[in-house]
Amino acid sequence: LKCGSTSNLARNQTAQHICTFDIMPRVTSFFIFASWMTEASGMCLDSEPDAQVSLLQHGQRFALTQTASGIGREAYYWSSRGGGPATSSSVSYVAPSNFSGGPSWVWQNEFKEQVRHSPLIDADKNIFVSTTTRLRKFTPNGDIVWTWHAAPNAKMTAAPALHNGLIYVVHTDGVTRIPTVVAIDMQSGIVHWNRTYEHIEQGGDAESVKVFNNTIIFGAMTNKFDDEHSGGTDTVIAASAADGTMLWQYAADAIMWNFSPSTPGDGSILFSGSCGAVFRISLEGELIWKAGPSNPRHPMCTCAGGALGPNGMFYSLYSDSATSNNNTLAAYSVTDGALLWSKQLPYHAMQYPAVGHLGAQGPLVVAVPLGDSLMPTTADPILQAERLALAGGALRNMVLVVDAATGETMWQSEDRPWPHAVAAGELDEHNVTDGSMCLPDPQGVPVISGDGTIYTSSSHHGDLRALRDADGDGIISQWEISVFKTGKCFLNSPSLAPGMLVAAPCWGPMYVFKE
Repeated sequence: LKCGSTSNLARNQTAQHICTFDIMPRVTSFFIFASWMTEASGMCLDSEPDAQVSLLQHGQRFALTQTASGIGREAYYWSSRGGGPATSSSVSYVAPSNFSGGPSWVWQNEFKEQVRHSPLIDADKNIFVSTTTRLRKFTPNGDIVWTWHAAPNAKMTAAPALHNGLIYVVHTDGVTRIPTVVAIDMQSGIVHWNRTYEHIEQGGDAESVKVFNNTIIFGAMTNKFDDEHSGGTDTVIAASAADGTMLWQYAADAIMWNFSPSTPGDGSILFSGSCGAVFRISLEGELIWKAGPSNPRHPMCTCAGGALGPNGMFYSLYSDSATSNNNTLAAYSVTDGALLWSKQLPYHAMQYPAVGHLGAQGPLVVAVPLGDSLMPTTADPILQAERLALAGGALRNMVLVVDAATGETMWQSEDRPWPHAVAAGELDEHNVTDGSMCLPDPQGVPVISGDGTIYTSSSHHGDLRALRDADGDGIISQWEISVFKTGKCFLNSPSLAPGMLVAAPCWGPMYVFKE
């Protein structure tokens, strides 16, 4: 269930940085149909090298030093899920936002594989795209450089990460769910090392790998909760980026869905649980603070999460249970976990937010994805019809943009409705190895570019949209929207580099737009 800015720099230049479907059926039925029953019951920045950047943190200021690739020597444009170590899904550079001319080139995904995650983009604008069993490298012009295959019976469900010339991949055994980390040379595709962690398991959700301070961070599940809630991540794993040696593990009293942590650049790690608990732990695996609500009766509430802003704030998006319509966005101080504000949301929160500036001189905002969940392809047609009837005949998707300092609504844009309960492309022919369906969240994570454009990617009908309030009137008019129709549901966001946008719907093709 698919429930950071980087800088425009030459390689080796240090910069300051402002910072298939394979889950257990019982978890799927619990979450999807709990969400359905909720509605049935009506409850339902980039700066110059060597410059110092300060973050405003609850009245205090502190220096943040971080390279564009996350404490590394190379600057990668899109190094991991959410763009980079902050998982902010925002960048300081500008990408194509007018799709009328179509893509510059397309990878057709000839084997009809499942693309779970946003492609990665290195300093030379080479593109790395992972499917369930393969990792490919393309040149900026679409030539294939190399293809790496996962081990037999292994599946890649976590998003990989670029760091210091290597791409780090986690794949799991298709039966035991035991994870293996593989470090692959970005230039040649040759494996440097791999290490298997026999005593842990990894869930089948769409989490991510993060690498910084020469440390690999990824999630695992230790089944601390009852069987009904045994998917997702409840334990953070840290391993050496040099050889994979395990350094420590931290067991949280919450479930993180699509686990994607953030770091402010000081070595600490922030992440939020699906029911609202927010954690900050040290790079040694010690708890610094915990904030937000905990719900031990409902450890799995929604598939949303959190993102770090460049203002010393961490923004958590959550619900208080899987059968509740109480959806919240909350802002916490990175320094001490103090709650600065919270906002009740008008619709279902089921994805991670994005945090970034609407242009170089524009306000800092949080882009909040809201929408209706989809049903699996195996759902009874009668239930699908009832699902649509409860949604008013079609599923909805929207992005809500709020002021990052206050939570005040700035504008909202709603996508076109989807008159089906199953996502576009799910019923097409697929690679058998990759599973029968993606079962994505309502939409991918929004992305904010340097000129204030916000990109949305629909998991309903597969529309890629570029939105920008060009006249500043707080209304997104039709002339301020550009749409590219892929006809395939998205499992995650597009990826950006200067003058480049890469969008990969779940069942392909992959589209590359270039200025």
